[in-house]
Amino acid sequence: MRKTGTRTITTPRLILRRFCREDAGDMYRNWASDREVTRYLTWPPHSSAEVTGMLLTQWIDRYEDGSYFNWAIQHKESGDVIGNISVVRLDEAIDSAEIGYCLSRTYWGRGIMPEALRAVTAYLFDTAEINRVWAGHDVENPKSGRVMEKAGMKPEGILRAFGRNNRGICDMAVYSILRDERLPVPKGEPSAVNVRFAREEDLDRINELRRQVNDLHVAGKPEVFKPGFSDELRDYVRVIWGDERKKIVVAELDGTVAGFAVLNHITRPENPFMYVRDFLDVDEFGVDKEKRRRGAAAAMIRFIRDYAREQGYKRLELNMWEFNRGALAFYETAGFVTYRRYMETEP
Repeated sequence: MRKTGTRTITTPRLILRRFCREDAGDMYRNWASDREVTRYLTWPPHSSAEVTGMLLTQWIDRYEDGSYFNWAIQHKESGDVIGNISVVRLDEAIDSAEIGYCLSRTYWGRGIMPEALRAVTAYLFDTAEINRVWAGHDVENPKSGRVMEKAGMKPEGILRAFGRNNRGICDMAVYSILRDERLPVPKGEPSAVNVRFAREEDLDRINELRRQVNDLHVAGKPEVFKPGFSDELRDYVRVIWGDERKKIVVAELDGTVAGFAVLNHITRPENPFMYVRDFLDVDEFGVDKEKRRRGAAAAMIRFIRDYAREQGYKRLELNMWEFNRGALAFYETAGFVTYRRYMETEP
C-alpha cells in the first residue's frame, strides 16, 4: 500500500475532506448526539459539542500520519458536514482496510452513504493501492448491509458474537470487495473525482493535457505562443518531475487522468522595495476539454488549498492570460482575486 493519508475526494453531491475544528457544531448536531444514529456504533452519543470538539482535536492531530484515513462528509448543496467515513482497521501485511461510517438521520434513504463509500473505496484502490476493502454490520441493522451492496461489496458471511456496540455483543455480517472486482459507475451517475499527486506513469497522459493547454494559448495569443507541441515542451515534464520544489497534482475521472496542475514553491528575497515573499504558485493548470464541468477543476483547487495549508504556505498564487475569460470566471468563483496586472499597448 501507499501511505497517502486523507485527501479530498469530490462526488456529484459530496465533498469528502479532512475534518477541521469548526466542524464540531455540525458533527454534534447532525449525528454525534443522535441516539438513533449511534445505536449500532461503538461509541455513545456525545453529551455536548465540547466533547465532539475534543474528539475532533484527536482526529486532526493524526492527519500527518499517511496511514490515517478519516473523511468528513460535506453536503455540497447545504454546505453542512453530515457524517463521516473512515478506515477503522488497517492491515498493511495484506493491504486490507476495514471501513466504518455514520450519517445524519436527515439524509438517510437518499443514496448518500453508498455514494461516499464508492468514492472512498476507489480512492483506497487507486491512490492508496489497497487490495481489499471490507466492512461489517450488526445483523440487526440490515440497512447498513444494503449500503455495502450498493457500493459493490459482496457478502462473506456472519461472524457470531464477533462485535460489540451500544447494544452489547452482536453477530456481525461481513462484506468485502477486492481491487479487481470493482463495479462500473451506475448508469446515469457521474463519476467521482479522485485527486492525488501524480505518479511517474501519469506523465505521458499529463503531456496530452499540457498540449491542450498550449493549443488554447496559441488560439488566444498566436503572436506570442508557438503552434504545435515541440520535443522541448514534451520533455519539460521530466524536468518538472525531477524538481524537488515542484509537485504535480492530477484529477481522475472515469478511471483516467482528466486534469493536472503543476505547483511551484517560490521564494522571492527581500529587496529595498519588498519584503521576502514565500508562496505556492500554480504554474500550470488544465482539464481535458472532453471532461470539463464535472468538478475536476474545483476538486484540484480544494486539494491544492489543503496541501498549501498543511505545508504552512500563507499565499497561493497563479497567473493567467486575459483572453481566457472562462478560466478567469472559474478562478474568481474559487476565491482568487486579482492583485496585479500586466498591461500592453502598441508603441
